[in-house]
Amino acid sequence: MKHIHKTIFVTDDYYTSQYFSDGFVFFDIETTGLSSKTSFIYLIGLAIRENDSIHIHQFLAQNRSDEADLLAAFYAMLHPSDILVTFNGAGFDIPFINARSRSYPSLHNDLSSYEQIDLYRLSANYAHLFHLPDKKQKSIERFLSISREDQYTGKELISIYYEYEKEQKKEPETLLLLHNYEDVLGMTKLLSLFAYRDLFREPHKLVNSHLEMYHPYGSDTEETELLLELSVPVRFPSPFLYQGDLCSLHCKDSSVKLVIPVYTGILKFFYDNYKDYYYLPEEDTAIHKSVASFVDSSHRKKATAKTCYTKRSGTFLPQKDIWFTPVFSFERNARISFFELNDDFLGDHSALLQYADYLLSSCLQK
Repeated sequence: MKHIHKTIFVTDDYYTSQYFSDGFVFFDIETTGLSSKTSFIYLIGLAIRENDSIHIHQFLAQNRSDEADLLAAFYAMLHPSDILVTFNGAGFDIPFINARSRSYPSLHNDLSSYEQIDLYRLSANYAHLFHLPDKKQKSIERFLSISREDQYTGKELISIYYEYEKEQKKEPETLLLLHNYEDVLGMTKLLSLFAYRDLFREPHKLVNSHLEMYHPYGSDTEETELLLELSVPVRFPSPFLYQGDLCSLHCKDSSVKLVIPVYTGILKFFYDNYKDYYYLPEEDTAIHKSVASFVDSSHRKKATAKTCYTKRSGTFLPQKDIWFTPVFSFERNARISFFELNDDFLGDHSALLQYADYLLSSCLQK
């Protein structure tokens, strides 16, 4: 077994100082396959912090008989109070290590007992916002402008490891170590993903709200949109623009902008208890049966759930849930409904902030 040790300086940024203390251990494994029953671990890399330095240790099995020593060396680096940080470790690395360790009577460690942070699960919640092709670590690194030299996938490296196991040549060894090294070091840089998590979890400040007029592309008709601008306490590592069902979300630097289309026209307000109403086809509206008795029976019919409504002309903002009332829509039980936009709402700072928080949560619904 080979032990490779490198030291680099800690990057001085908010999330590194917040989430990479001396008790954190970032690690990644390389295996000869996906099944712990038929494959083994040939490389483990881990990063730990000591004061202002990051120490990256890699344990490389020169052949499959080194696996027990590799695991023992890895366990020797851990302390009971450590927090394990992985990328998809909960789904792969940790169960794989636990399973392989049970093959050796001298190894009794179980990583399931450690506190864990899985950066894959963190990023998976927000990957759709960034328009990534997939949820792999390299894709997220590209979004965050994290560069790397390694060009191989873990699957492609399996045959390179078998080549290394046979001949112990320097070139395949370098490729194996580089991939693992950049995976481990890359995870420490993925801590900036917490900026996007905090966008949806931390309180916000509404710094601007106003209506804007615009011309849709290819149209001469002028339309209206509501702009809500929020400030956040940290800087986003990479900007993004996401178009959701209710609004567009723009994040750049320390600014968050929500742009919501305003609907101007006629919508329907549906009554719940339609059996208490009559529908007037000529007026295209429903009236309560206590009033319908004054209308000629030939001009009225019993209302149904679909016809039990009155109409309202005005300007409206969209919502998916019953967040603001009264609720208006094009059809009963429509996926997107609306509430009325008026001067009282525009002047209510608390309601605008509540709406902004609701829109942010809606963007997380994939």
